[in-house]
Amino acid sequence: MVLGAFALWQFAQTAPGNKDDVTWAAVFVPAALVVLVVRRGISPTEVMALQVFATALFADFQSSMGGGLRDLHLYLNAGAGFMNHGAVYTTTAIHSYPSGGLEYLPFLYAPPTLPFFGLLSELPRNAADVLWVAMSVAAVLVSLRAFGLAWRWALLALIWTPIEQGLFTGNVVIPSLLVLGAAMRYGGALALGPLLKPQNGIVSLWLIRERAWRSLGGGLLALLLLMLATLPFTGIDLWRDWLSGLMAYQESQQYLHGLYGVGLGRYLPMWAFLAVAAVTLLAALVARGREGLARLGLASVVASPSLWSHGFVFAIPSFLRLRAEWLWLVAALMSIGQWPGPQLALAIGVAAWFIKGMARREGEAGAAERSGRRPLHPLGSIIEPWPAAGDRGAATADPAAHSLTRPGTVGQVP
Repeated sequence: MVLGAFALWQFAQTAPGNKDDVTWAAVFVPAALVVLVVRRGISPTEVMALQVFATALFADFQSSMGGGLRDLHLYLNAGAGFMNHGAVYTTTAIHSYPSGGLEYLPFLYAPPTLPFFGLLSELPRNAADVLWVAMSVAAVLVSLRAFGLAWRWALLALIWTPIEQGLFTGNVVIPSLLVLGAAMRYGGALALGPLLKPQNGIVSLWLIRERAWRSLGGGLLALLLLMLATLPFTGIDLWRDWLSGLMAYQESQQYLHGLYGVGLGRYLPMWAFLAVAAVTLLAALVARGREGLARLGLASVVASPSLWSHGFVFAIPSFLRLRAEWLWLVAALMSIGQWPGPQLALAIGVAAWFIKGMARREGEAGAAERSGRRPLHPLGSIIEPWPAAGDRGAATADPAAHSLTRPGTVGQVP
């Protein structure tokens, strides 16, 4: 009831003359009635799940009316500038949005990404678009499967607004999710994350927390080799311009608050934002194993200086640890995507680290299934993301099966 009221209130606020709240209800209510009649009953979590699907579909339609693949085209513009020896980074603050569209906003990614985007820009635009979208869809599906979702849930997740918006805009965060998805098998890949998003460096701290020195060393070596391999093409000056561009973008946010997106930095003084990010990071580092990695993914979202809907995908493992009712609430808040929805979702995700009963516990999903009350949860009876092979499709009573074998070992489970 609370979730439905929140959705109606939010959609009524966006464009009162369009009756978006009525349209949302017209999508949700018939679906709920059909389930009620066909199954002769409907549970509260099933109601919430239907609210999420109605909200996601409606929000996807609203936010995808124009500007398709704008982020990808921003990358391609930078790649074309690199190939033509032109300017790539914006080293001075901007005071207004580009007249040509959002695809002309400053490029913020590290120089080693430029040769890739440069080569991609050489393709016909339609071919580059299709290749990028196909690669992004494959990456997110592989990642969701690695987190433990069955194929039907992984495919349904493509309409969840943060993922759909990442695919629609062509944002690099979607293919970069593969770094997190593969972390249990290829932990060293986490060291490559900061090339795309600096806050991904927070996730790579998991390797230090686990004392996975071999994986950390391998990842750092791969990062160093990539930087050295691209240095003859990028030179040193582009690295200086990149750092200047990051500082200029931070200054630009003071003039254009929309550049913060829905990040906490938009609503809090800098000192308060840094304090919240630091406390969240320290709390995340308390846990180890899969839970610790999931927490660090969420901590990287909290610490993001600019944050958009698609940036929340790194919080998916932490959200999946929530019990079904809290998971569906968070999924709906993220689908609505307006203040205070995303901020509440972050608060709920972090609160579940400390409040008993918000997160799933060992054995409860299996007990619910044996009693005939299967939980409506994308992980089914799996408790934690990144399940071992024996965990898929069935809960395990052995807590050791959900932890690493020993400190310093990544990707091996009993």
